[in-house]
Formats: sequence, structure tokens, C-alpha cells
Amino acid sequence: MSEFQCITIGIAGGSGSGKTTVAQTILGDTDAGAVAYLPHDGYYKNLKDLARSQREIVNFDHPD
Repeated sequence: MSEFQCITIGIAGGSGSGKTTVAQTILGDTDAGAVAYLPHDGYYKNLKDLARSQREIVNFDHPD
């Protein structure tokens, strides 16, 4: 029976801080299919139905 080692890496930060760049670098340095990638930006809500003035006041990085 093979023994596998599992490592979990969490990359966090505000918008535009480089999370995706770091994650893409890690993915590029590993074997294809060896990494499960869950992008942080996948949790952001699409606000296209709100007026621009309303979208500008939304801060997804605020803990509220």
C-alpha cells in the first residue's frame, strides 16, 4: 500500500495582492493533477446588476 503525503497551503490577501500569481507559480512547479486548486476570487459575488456607484462602495475584503 502506498503512503501519500498531503500538504495544505492557504494563500490569503486582499484584492490585487498576488494570490493568483503565487498559486499559478506553485501549480507550474508541481505535477499535473497533483494539486487541487480552489481560487479565492471564486467567492466574490458578481455585482454587475448594481449601479456603479453602489459597486464602488462594496468592499469584499472587509470582515463584515
